[in-house]
Amino acid sequence: MTSKLPMLPDSWKKRYPFRTGTTSFIYPAGYTDNVARLGPFLDEIELLMFESQPDSRPKDKLIRDLARLGEEHAITYNIHLPTDLALTHPERPVRDRADRIMRDFILRLAPLNPSVYVLHLEPPENVHAARPLGDWQQLAADCLENLMQTGISGRRLALENLFFPFDWLDSLIEAFDLSVCLDIGHLALQNGDLEAFLATYGKRIAIGHLHGLRGDQDHVALSGLPVEYRRLLAAWLREFTGTVSLEVFAYEPLLASLACLDEMMGGAGVG
Repeated sequence: MTSKLPMLPDSWKKRYPFRTGTTSFIYPAGYTDNVARLGPFLDEIELLMFESQPDSRPKDKLIRDLARLGEEHAITYNIHLPTDLALTHPERPVRDRADRIMRDFILRLAPLNPSVYVLHLEPPENVHAARPLGDWQQLAADCLENLMQTGISGRRLALENLFFPFDWLDSLIEAFDLSVCLDIGHLALQNGDLEAFLATYGKRIAIGHLHGLRGDQDHVALSGLPVEYRRLLAAWLREFTGTVSLEVFAYEPLLASLACLDEMMGGAGVG
């Protein structure tokens, strides 16, 4: 089926100060097929490891194949760690299992020398009603301390902004010297203040997940991002040297997103 979808029409390698990338789910195929088709045209691939079930965990052969393709196409990788693990669950056995599996993912993927691992830290529902915020923050700190036992440096681990106040994570980011993942779609869905976010966390942002909105749906082509967000992003990106991952999941949205990125970076204005 992938053969029916075209390759990208141009190369974006080293086009900008940042590394231009996208996800490993652009073509309806596995990781290696996606990397083989995208690698000649991009700087970096976001390996989506959303699920933690045993059959979803990366096997040694996959890692060897990805390492070979990385060298062949001169690309780097970033890792989106699983999102289905309850790292801050109130019950200790659940947290311990989640920590163990997450550490295993980090260690298995270490041979790929990822630029960054992106982590979701989801708080429980009704955090203030269930227990004080500080209790959740302590569980999160315990989790991060466990993950650091893999030998990963704080700056190789990026916390992503989700759908709770990101400043809940400030003390953790400082204590563990962590990086930040800016997900512009998540921020825009909440009418968040991008200018303030960049002013507060800009020096720690290692990766940007860029995509647009269609109503209340995100992860569509970047051209669907509101104009003001695109304007602020464009100004910031001109000085950014980390990774931009166009976080879409099909060929046509990727092509449209790359065109939009070019327009943003060309200084011709957007809209």
